[in-house]
Amino acid sequence: MPLRPSIPLFCLALCTAAQAATTAETDAAFQHAIQMAEANQQWINLLVEQEKTGRSDKQKQTQAVLEMTQNIQTYEGELRKASAGGHAVATYLLANLQEGRKTLPNQDSVSRHAEACALYQNASDQGLMAGAVMLLRDCENASERFKFDDPELLRLRDQLLKALEQPDPYSDYYPLPAINSFCFKEQKMIARNRERPLTALMDFYAPLPLSLEQFRADGYYLLTFKGDIESPKARDHFKQMQALTPDCQDPIGIGLMFKVMDEKAR
Repeated sequence: MPLRPSIPLFCLALCTAAQAATTAETDAAFQHAIQMAEANQQWINLLVEQEKTGRSDKQKQTQAVLEMTQNIQTYEGELRKASAGGHAVATYLLANLQEGRKTLPNQDSVSRHAEACALYQNASDQGLMAGAVMLLRDCENASERFKFDDPELLRLRDQLLKALEQPDPYSDYYPLPAINSFCFKEQKMIARNRERPLTALMDFYAPLPLSLEQFRADGYYLLTFKGDIESPKARDHFKQMQALTPDCQDPIGIGLMFKVMDEKAR
């Protein structure tokens, strides 16, 4: 039977200690959520391997769907408990869950996205830099209209810049899953693969684990093009991104833009 993952699934290593003043109950809820995610990842790995070898087991698929559905419900419930208890990483993962759901059939994409952005903001307010990165990436559209003086865009830019300039109190929790990344995740349409539909779905929906430095690089890349690219600050941000990683895909072509601008200035 076809299997459609209802959330991006991933394995996240458990952390040695909480970085915020959370209770034992909050930490336990977070760890239980991660265990549910890891259990689902094991099912995904098994089903993908069966698909690759052409040895699909209908009974196993049915069992997987039932158990994964229960695990997802538990995962969300435990994340909400941990988030309510002040766990910023749980809040961030819950935001990812809602943002991922907006692309699935029969979902209210507007309300899902609004909840995701509110959760990213909550995580950012607690000092999680990944939340500030995702906010500027996915929770504004003024830059698409070249409205670089938009108050909300300016607020999100300033918030991210401050996050990049100070230590992340949740640094031990990285790498964290990113649904999207300009620097590190190729922007592509879902591929149709009748022989391996689950593999195609996972290639498209699976989040990308990013280290703290990769999130930082993504953040500086966002600051570069979600502002006046002709300003000196834009070049500074781009150089800061380059200093953090040699692997940014630069899908906007900012490096080329700067070269063209330099040639015209000569």
